[in-house]
Amino acid sequence: MKIGLIGLGQMGRGIAHRLLDHGCALSVWNRTAAAAEPFRQHGAIIATEPDGLFDADVIITMLADDAAVEAVWITSGLLQRMPATALHLNMASVSLHMGQQLAALHRAAGSPYVSAPVFGRPEAAATGQLDIIAAGAAMAITRCEPLFAVLGRRWFNAGTEAPCANIVKIARNFLLGSIIESLGEAFALVQKSGVDPALFLDIITSTSMNAPAYKNYGRLMLEPPAQPTFSLKLGLKDVELALAAGNDTAVPLPLATLLREQHLAAITHGYGDRDWAALGNYVAARAGL
Repeated sequence: MKIGLIGLGQMGRGIAHRLLDHGCALSVWNRTAAAAEPFRQHGAIIATEPDGLFDADVIITMLADDAAVEAVWITSGLLQRMPATALHLNMASVSLHMGQQLAALHRAAGSPYVSAPVFGRPEAAATGQLDIIAAGAAMAITRCEPLFAVLGRRWFNAGTEAPCANIVKIARNFLLGSIIESLGEAFALVQKSGVDPALFLDIITSTSMNAPAYKNYGRLMLEPPAQPTFSLKLGLKDVELALAAGNDTAVPLPLATLLREQHLAAITHGYGDRDWAALGNYVAARAGL
């Protein structure tokens, strides 16, 4: 299988390394050409323009946001030029509106499309430990299954309508933001009364909240990483995607509104480029800790 990859940010680089490590025939294109060059020595073909990926069986998108996806795929006319022999596998996190727009445009163009956003950070991408949420036509998903086996520890079929995968990703990340905020508040509450937050984390993750989200983000609050792989600013993007989806579907999300206010306040106080878990550290600072 020939694979094309558009987007070599942290997640895209992890995906590229994983595919090359498995001997996949990979061509890559990035809007900043210098980011693609290191992959040449690992066997990747470097395309000078995205059209250079059109001989691929599957073209993976891992771009930063709606604006990047729109610029690369829609405004440029790339989507309309894409041959029906290539399948577009969009693994980026985009809004529900963008997910719907991409599905409609591919349908009109007669080109196969699968939306498959992922759960996991760059190290999970590089080691094939992503959780993948896929949606699209059954035959199109079947074509992608070998890639899911390489990139993910498991994958979930969200149905035949591609935007269903996008709303699952948005809703899940909204929940994750809620966990980070509430965990930060709980840490501050016990710490102000003299309880070690590390002890508190051990207690809750050994009892009713024995879940990776609590363990991982609690640890990131207690031991902030020097080099974040998912910043608080990116967390704000996910919260705003949830609010936009709620607006599009007439679903009130008052907790998301609160989360947005907290993220904006944390960014104002200099936490924006820290790990998403730093939202909990901002809560602690507000409590005088």
